[in-house]
Amino acid sequence: MRRSRSRIFVFPVGVALAIAAGCADQGVTDPQSRFSLATAQVAGVQSVELDPAELVGGQTSTGTVTLTEFSGPGGTLVSLTSDNEAVATVPAQVAVPQGNNSTVFTVTTTPSETGDSAVISATANGVTQSAVLTVLPGNSTSLSSLSIDPPFAVGGETSTVTVTLTGGAPAEGAVVTLASSDTLVATVPPGVTVPGGDLTAEFTVTAQTVEELTPVTISASYGGVARNVNFFVDVSGPSGRQITSLTLDSTLVVGGRVIQGTVTLASADGPDTEVTLESTDTTVATVPASVVVPAGVASAPFTVMTLPVTQTEFTIIIGSTGDLSQSELLTTVPEPTGPDLIAIDFFPASVGGGGPMTGRITMEAPSADGARVVFEVSDPSVQVPSEVVVRANESIQYFPVTTSAVGSNVTVTISESACCGGLGSAIGTLTVTTDPPPPADVVEIVRARFKPGGRGGTLTVRATSTSETAILSVFRGSATSPSMVLDNLGNGRYEGSVSFSGSKPETVTVRSNLGGSDTSGVK
Repeated sequence: MRRSRSRIFVFPVGVALAIAAGCADQGVTDPQSRFSLATAQVAGVQSVELDPAELVGGQTSTGTVTLTEFSGPGGTLVSLTSDNEAVATVPAQVAVPQGNNSTVFTVTTTPSETGDSAVISATANGVTQSAVLTVLPGNSTSLSSLSIDPPFAVGGETSTVTVTLTGGAPAEGAVVTLASSDTLVATVPPGVTVPGGDLTAEFTVTAQTVEELTPVTISASYGGVARNVNFFVDVSGPSGRQITSLTLDSTLVVGGRVIQGTVTLASADGPDTEVTLESTDTTVATVPASVVVPAGVASAPFTVMTLPVTQTEFTIIIGSTGDLSQSELLTTVPEPTGPDLIAIDFFPASVGGGGPMTGRITMEAPSADGARVVFEVSDPSVQVPSEVVVRANESIQYFPVTTSAVGSNVTVTISESACCGGLGSAIGTLTVTTDPPPPADVVEIVRARFKPGGRGGTLTVRATSTSETAILSVFRGSATSPSMVLDNLGNGRYEGSVSFSGSKPETVTVRSNLGGSDTSGVK
């Protein structure tokens, strides 16, 4: 009879192991005589940061400890120490919660007549990192903060920077030293004086001309404490008789039609100004060589001639004055075929601002390939999708409408135009009132079933809504994107199916554009 022997191995923390052991007898194959051991990488301390790292005794600093790994189950305890507890104290330990790799703690300081420092250390799983905290004399005044307004400017503009001290400036005033990290981007005076007894002073930072958006750091220091603030300098915008925009009446047009474009200059003041025009693809659309903006006005129209196409084509219309250009993308499509667009309706036709509505597109007959519909809205209090696709072989399509609060009742006109499978246009109106938004509809899932097949299956959902014109979307489990939109069967009944790969979802949620929702298990 052979004796088995046990051995105890001691390994350093953080070493990943894979061990296989068995009886000395190579012929033994009992699974219980073998084992494997793996220890995951454990988290040590990567860094310790203090904010602020310099302060007047009696104030507090916030420490941040960051680990080398995300904390595992149960979290990670980090031990904290201060090598000078007469100056600064910290908690004995702090916990980094599971799934995180950092946490914060408070450093408490005591007043000091001469100033001192303390080394703040953090240790986890044998790994230690430290940071130095400087404590200034309690009777001294130092720089507390630095702020800028606005933090963005273009070449030639200025922003105001405010320095704030920890206490009133001495009688002779406090001279705060200033600097810019790049004087080619922004300049500041060498210093600013905070008058005696005051806490704050302001100075001006001047943006220089740049060729692209450029960041720069503005620094200030006083009393042994430095503070920084970021300033962003952007390219100067157009001015005078320089072009600021080029717009087209429509950016989607049937090839062969004529549309109008408009160029706009920065100012109406000045002489006649020629704007050079260009189309990047003259087989799609052509424009005049130039258009003149008359003296005393800021804009002028021009004509864009599109050419017939057999498929969707694109060109860019460009307007230029000197080195500045503005452009707009133009899309041309083939002459549409298919049924006419005959109506656009809204349910309800009137709603309190902030409330949802449902729009309905009606085609004369189903289109074999579907149809794309684009909208124009007369008032910003109503928001609709930029375009809606009427599905193939369907003649009705619903779409969501949202509204904003209004100060008085507003009647809004929405125009729609069909293309790419449909013809014609239609106009509908709705009213946004000052009344409160309506209550949400009530949604109920009647059935949610999953039929396996292949590597996935088909999910079928039936639901009802107290609204006959709701748009009901189905979400699987905790998904944030819908899997499908249910078909409206009429009389508040909705149904749909979708096939996908993967396992059966435990739950589905049906959400209405009118605010209602319901969640159900899947059979």
